[in-house]
Amino acid sequence: MAEATSDNTAPQDFGWVLLELMGHRQRIGRAREEYVGSGKMIRIDIPTEEDGEVTEFYGTNAVYSLRPISEEVAKDHWAARDPRPVRPAEYRPASQIEHYEDDDDES
Repeated sequence: MAEATSDNTAPQDFGWVLLELMGHRQRIGRAREEYVGSGKMIRIDIPTEEDGEVTEFYGTNAVYSLRPISEEVAKDHWAARDPRPVRPAEYRPASQIEHYEDDDDES
């Protein structure tokens, strides 16, 4: 009789993968399971030219497919493409940031 496995097993390392997500997004990098809070997520480390890699986390329900690939294919595919936005949504030049002072200090 085989032993039952428990939920306390070590997170799985998937190696180099093409991770396809709902919403037609694709990520290529090294993936593994990781616990965040009380649930499992997929962590993917995506190679980039400048910083070496970018890390992203996705809920397992967002994963459409996970396909193993070679390290060579992964690095060739993403070497010239950085998955981060060119200008993050919260980015505004300092000259456009308004600073408010308390009007209560004036008498």
